[in-house]
Amino acid sequence: MREITGTAIYSADYYDNLRELIMHACDKHAALDAFIFRRNPKQSEIHRTFAEYGDDIKALGTYILNSPYKGERLAVVGANCYEWFLSYTAILSTDSVGVPLDRMLPEDELIALLERSQAKVIFYQPKHHAMMVSVEKKQKEGSIKSCIERFICMYPEGLGKDESFPDDSFVDMYDLIAKGRELIQNGDDSFMKTPINSEEPRIILFTSGTTSMSKGVLLTHKNICSNVYSIAQTLLVMPGDRAFSILPLHHTFENTCDFFILFAGGCLCLSDGLRYIVKNLKEWHPEVCISVPLLYENIYSKIEEGIKASGKEKLISIMIPVTKFLKSVGIDVRRAVFKEIIDNIGGDMRMIVIGGAGIDKKYVDAFTNFGIDFFMGYGLTETSPVISVTNEAVNVHGSVGKPLVGITVAIDTEEKAPNTIGEIITKSDCIMTGYFENEEATKEAIDENGWFHTGDMGYIDKTGSIHITGRVKSMIVLTSGKKAFPEEIEALIAEIKGVSEAFVWGAGNDRGQVDITAKLLIDRAVIGREIGIDRDATDPEVSDYLSEKMREVNHKMPSYKIVHTYMYSETDMIKTTTLKIKRSKEQEAIETKIAAAGLSVKDLNGKNLDRI
Repeated sequence: MREITGTAIYSADYYDNLRELIMHACDKHAALDAFIFRRNPKQSEIHRTFAEYGDDIKALGTYILNSPYKGERLAVVGANCYEWFLSYTAILSTDSVGVPLDRMLPEDELIALLERSQAKVIFYQPKHHAMMVSVEKKQKEGSIKSCIERFICMYPEGLGKDESFPDDSFVDMYDLIAKGRELIQNGDDSFMKTPINSEEPRIILFTSGTTSMSKGVLLTHKNICSNVYSIAQTLLVMPGDRAFSILPLHHTFENTCDFFILFAGGCLCLSDGLRYIVKNLKEWHPEVCISVPLLYENIYSKIEEGIKASGKEKLISIMIPVTKFLKSVGIDVRRAVFKEIIDNIGGDMRMIVIGGAGIDKKYVDAFTNFGIDFFMGYGLTETSPVISVTNEAVNVHGSVGKPLVGITVAIDTEEKAPNTIGEIITKSDCIMTGYFENEEATKEAIDENGWFHTGDMGYIDKTGSIHITGRVKSMIVLTSGKKAFPEEIEALIAEIKGVSEAFVWGAGNDRGQVDITAKLLIDRAVIGREIGIDRDATDPEVSDYLSEKMREVNHKMPSYKIVHTYMYSETDMIKTTTLKIKRSKEQEAIETKIAAAGLSVKDLNGKNLDRI
């Protein structure tokens, strides 16, 4: 078994718990902006300095310490906002247990997680008010077992005209902050003096999935602080840098990376929403963005359209190799030459870090060619989350980089040679303590030697960079015994122009064998341009185009991996809130639809799934 461990590029300070980490940042960078946000896209932006953020945390934390809820489980739910991060940080700063919940959960699933976690308090964003009123009503009726005693609205001015607090179980968060300030003024200094046990679970983070199946990942202050420390020694964020924040805050990738940004003195610019991404980038001029591949695939498609519309396609194709050559001899003029393109994403973007899924090499190359560092990260909720990331020292295309400093990664195989495929396993201070009330699942995930088994298959190359080939669970086992990973095939299909996304699975055929099958999400307008027409492509034209392109894809793969059948659609895939395809749900939806029509997968080969 070949093991590798990361090495530091930059120096950083280590903090034992998140209260120390954040309060140090608030003192050190007091005058700088910590947050820029809006209540809604039509209103003016609001700024919060580190000093203001620190004062708010102390006040809310002091209230919690003087309330019956000190040390209890306190939940947080809602769209990204300043108060979300404030309430979550205040909870953790009092040695209480934070339960961040997915804002997209329907009411019954949210209730199920409240029941499982036994949270006593919930901080909620105003858009969840009607749901909270319903939850309280059901509690009073005795129809549910959740035990929420206090519903804390993050900012009541966001409530609708006909919405109000039904009783005194509902309170304004800023009233609690005012009470905390009053306690501090009267001499209460408990906030910084309350001990924090950094090695005991203080976060219950439920993974995506149905509430009966989702696992509650137990994380500690040490887990998160160790991960922030490792990231800070690998990626460079400077005081005053602006970071564009768009992923849901309940997700540990966004959450931990936001703690890292604040730790470094950076400012979190909270997106107004998916529809306003380009607008926000242009007005806030962020230097850094940590997101998922789909965001930058979409941004690049808009850049590409703009290049074509400007008629500068040929000029840019000439200048890219020129600027690459100049960079190779120490003259970097990329950002000056491609200034117009960079201006379309704010003008100051210098570093993009993506995670959660793979991305086609063409996007990495494109942004790199324009003078923007484009890095690929890898991790899981259970690892707090970042395990590895490409960086300025080692940036191997197709890899997710070397492990961060302090993190060891190995491939679970008897072979020690580079490029040997096996399950990726890891060991570090970032590994969770286990799954909430699920000892069996914990033992399956963490072996007796302390190795966490990621469930991802991959290999380590000669540079020490990690390459992911697929998920153990999504692996397609063919009748011949050979194995294929959908992610590899999907990456090749996604290179087809006019295909924005692909989903690959193994479908049984009438011979009792497994055929590799694909669903392609298409853009008719792009396909129309590719076949030389000035309109959306018709179904027959789409089928002819895709059939030819799929033949080209199959020629790039070993015969056992070829796609036997494909269908196309304009209906979005079923996804998590971090835009990853829910594989089992997507496959079930496709197969249910086909079966309901009395058809087989083979009947749909080369056809429009939306038409049945």
